[in-house]
Amino acid sequence: MARFTQLAIAGIVTAGLGRAAPLAKTNDCSAVAQWVRNSGQSIKWGPCPDPFPESLTCATLQVPLDWSHIHSNKNETVELGMVRLEAEDKENRIGYLFINPGGPGGQATSTVAGAADRLDPEIRARFDIVGLDPRGVGISTPVQCDPEAFNKRVKFMPKTEEEYEALVQYNADLGANCLKKTGPLVNYVDTISAAKDHEAVRLALGEKATYLGLSYGTQLFSQYAALFPDSFRAIVLDGNLQRSQSESSNLLIESTSYEATLKQFFDWCASTDECALQGKDAAAVFKSVRDKAADAPIPAPGCDDVSCRSDVTKEDVLFTTQGFLISQRNWPVLGQALLEADNGNATILSGYNQIAVGDAYEDSYLYAGTAIGCQDWAHASKSLADVVEKENLGETFSPLTLGASQSYKLQTQCLGWPAPLSNPPAPIVYKGSVELLMVNSLYDPSTSYTWALGLQSEIKNAVLLTRNGSGHTSYLLGGETTNVTNNYLLHLELPEPGTITQS
Repeated sequence: MARFTQLAIAGIVTAGLGRAAPLAKTNDCSAVAQWVRNSGQSIKWGPCPDPFPESLTCATLQVPLDWSHIHSNKNETVELGMVRLEAEDKENRIGYLFINPGGPGGQATSTVAGAADRLDPEIRARFDIVGLDPRGVGISTPVQCDPEAFNKRVKFMPKTEEEYEALVQYNADLGANCLKKTGPLVNYVDTISAAKDHEAVRLALGEKATYLGLSYGTQLFSQYAALFPDSFRAIVLDGNLQRSQSESSNLLIESTSYEATLKQFFDWCASTDECALQGKDAAAVFKSVRDKAADAPIPAPGCDDVSCRSDVTKEDVLFTTQGFLISQRNWPVLGQALLEADNGNATILSGYNQIAVGDAYEDSYLYAGTAIGCQDWAHASKSLADVVEKENLGETFSPLTLGASQSYKLQTQCLGWPAPLSNPPAPIVYKGSVELLMVNSLYDPSTSYTWALGLQSEIKNAVLLTRNGSGHTSYLLGGETTNVTNNYLLHLELPEPGTITQS
């Protein structure tokens, strides 16, 4: 979709900008129901603002900033924004299907708006499909920061004390900037709060719902299932995160999965003329680009430092390549990007860098992604030595990508971040009777099959569907895996344990 202009975004009171105390998590989930009941709110669907298509309707709901103090008269509120694609077959309507695209920070609103034509006709017919932007994201009250503060370059793989101190200072400065522009919401974007927000919306809608979580959405909806085991009809977790692992294990798990998928890309290049590197040693080209960028940033003459950077560093190559591997649709572009970068033009690679462009809707993906990650994922390093040891781990077990991964980025970009780790990693404890469907590809560059197996062992009441293929998540591919998933969504029929699909 095209970039969104700033939509009608509710502000929140900005008093009390000091560091918040960790949220007191509670399993007393009747508090959410009580708050919704006492607030007297209901979901009222109406026209969406531009540039959402006319086929969608929109709504908002106010929820407490701090769910652990809902009775405090000082508790502020956050506005949640959502879109709905209404069921086409009203007589045979099943209910609401919530889709979360991951991130963290991904806009569910844009996912529903953009995926409508890619959904199975029976899904379109029988579900009201809802995209609820989590707090901090999109058309919900967003996390806001200065693009200049976010885009400032810093080394996330420091080798010297000076580079390490610059990294921590960058994180602290960015966090302070976001806190100043956003207010205390920055301290309350953890996933437990987002799960309670989803329950509040569900209660306001007045019926059980079905949930489809992609990537980070698997964390959101598995934590939702643990909190509200009797509130949903079905849940699909596609591209699974397991947060209970240690920091070093997460680095090893994700970075080796990234590297394994990169090798799949190299094999693909050797087998098809769709790859610009056919006939070349694709692995050697990748290493050449990485090493040239390490010696000196590779120019990106087609960039202007507004929408993308004017050159590409070694870290840019490593972190950006993981993003290319998410979808096989991007693999031809990656082949061309590496070929051109090896010849001295890194414009395509730079165009895939994560850079804030000054658009409140679009940039919320970056800002909220950082803020959510820092409240959900451990980042216990205290010194350069701690970080270098993690770099050693990556260089040893992922010699091509050197351990670069989203897990590594979270563990370093949160050092010095002002908000507390309020949703610390822990196993999922689900005590409900509904069987969940989990889905994972074997070669997922972001959410490893290892995590899927680990999360299944925690949830217990779940069946894992395996796709024998590459890429991050499977549902929107429209293949055999999608068909099996749709059968569960529509008819609550699970595949046999151990089922492997080929597309």
